[in-house]
Amino acid sequence: MSANTLLRSVVIAIFIGCVSMDCASQGHAQTGCQIIPPMATLVLEGIYTDAKGSIEDHAAEDRNAAQNQDLRTFMASVESAIDKSTARPGNPETDCAFKQFDSWARAGALTFEPPSYNREGKISRGLINPGFQMVGVKFRAAGFKLNGQMLSWLKKMNAENVVFYEKGTNRGNQRVWAATGAAIHALLDRDPEALRFQDQVWHEAITAIHDNGTIDAELSRGRRAIVYHLYSLGATVMLRSARQALGYPDKAEDVARLKLLGHLIAHSMCDQGEMTHLAGIGQEVPGAWAYRLFTGFTDNDLLGPDWARCLPANVTPFEWGSGGDPRRSAEILSELARKKSWRTSVE
Repeated sequence: MSANTLLRSVVIAIFIGCVSMDCASQGHAQTGCQIIPPMATLVLEGIYTDAKGSIEDHAAEDRNAAQNQDLRTFMASVESAIDKSTARPGNPETDCAFKQFDSWARAGALTFEPPSYNREGKISRGLINPGFQMVGVKFRAAGFKLNGQMLSWLKKMNAENVVFYEKGTNRGNQRVWAATGAAIHALLDRDPEALRFQDQVWHEAITAIHDNGTIDAELSRGRRAIVYHLYSLGATVMLRSARQALGYPDKAEDVARLKLLGHLIAHSMCDQGEMTHLAGIGQEVPGAWAYRLFTGFTDNDLLGPDWARCLPANVTPFEWGSGGDPRRSAEILSELARKKSWRTSVE
């Protein structure tokens, strides 16, 4: 039995005991609402076979996907339900999604440490933390009240992720995604540590963009340099939207740096020659999967004319693990930015 399976069994046993004592009876009273078993932790394999992190081990990716199946099913079902225009308390589908979210909160899903340190699992949990936090924001926007257990769970998940990246040396897109999760969490719980971390990393991320638009940490990824610059851009534009919702004003010099990154990527979509020269190796051309987040978090001025000209066809407006439909995520963050009651003092 794997460590993840063992830990998950313990959590499920605790949760079943909770159900038998009726402490979550409301979460299972609804007919047809199937609760997906909470996962205690993520224990995953490394997916790259080279030091640059550019050559994928597809067999390891497939094994990780199988290990992650409950997580993917949970996130996709909850995200798709809360994104619908009919999402509200009293809607059976939305109520079921909320009860699923509550069941994972009560189980403390993904906040248990595995018996042996697992770096890949920590990284993956960190990359989907913004999605969990965004789902919480979406439930609140739809009229649901997050209970104390949910808020404590989301706070713990975010805090563990912040500690991991505070100690780590990674200064690439993963750290920016950690800041994005912290900023979105601060919309739910004005946690001073989350606010401090996201602000620190925002300034780091902007400063890391060179005059030619490149980021050292992403340029070092060899043949996947374009892909990883895209990941950094996605994390940064989503962080920017969350910061606007928190009340942080855009600074012209920050937007100018971000524009350098956006225009470099857009140009590289059409012609990989410059990035091939800068990275010193031929580049992987990202497929439509790499652009899903940008169906919601887009700014034509940041991206430039090449973006529309060379964007892959049939980009799906759904990013599982990042909060669902990016269009709805961006819309809610924009709405919050206009509501002073949600803003944090950032003098």
